[in-house]
Amino acid sequence: MIIKLAIAGAVIYALFRFIKYVRSQPPEQRRSYYLTLVISSAAAALVLLSITGRVHWLAGIIGGAMPFVRQFVMHHIYNKLSPGERSESGSTGQGKRPPPSMDMDLAQARSILGVSADASESDIIQAHRSLMQKLHPDRGGNDYLASQINAAKELLLKSVG
Repeated sequence: MIIKLAIAGAVIYALFRFIKYVRSQPPEQRRSYYLTLVISSAAAALVLLSITGRVHWLAGIIGGAMPFVRQFVMHHIYNKLSPGERSESGSTGQGKRPPPSMDMDLAQARSILGVSADASESDIIQAHRSLMQKLHPDRGGNDYLASQINAAKELLLKSVG
């Protein structure tokens, strides 16, 4: 009886920590985390029921595989929807964009970062950080925008220092 209570307490504590973590994430990502929580909970319940003999063992295996299948399917869909935005070694190069042109002047660089002509080094770095947090490829941006932002920062930092 005490073991069951300890396990239930651990599960409730883990759920509490997970929900607290999810609330600290950006609102766009929360739905994905909650969906993962629901699917994982259903899978764990099926595995637990199959271990106790209340559900056929095959259902337990299928339930345990649900989170992994979801991850595989989401990865596959992502690859199908955006094949031209990633560079793959050994590919023929079809569907790829040419590399971005890094030839820009100071006015273009200031315009990209949104800083004035008398911006200090710390202003440039802060503007770069702010834009990269919004437009980084890992957060929904793309490689072209990130490379333009990085090139603008480098050019402006060279001109200031």
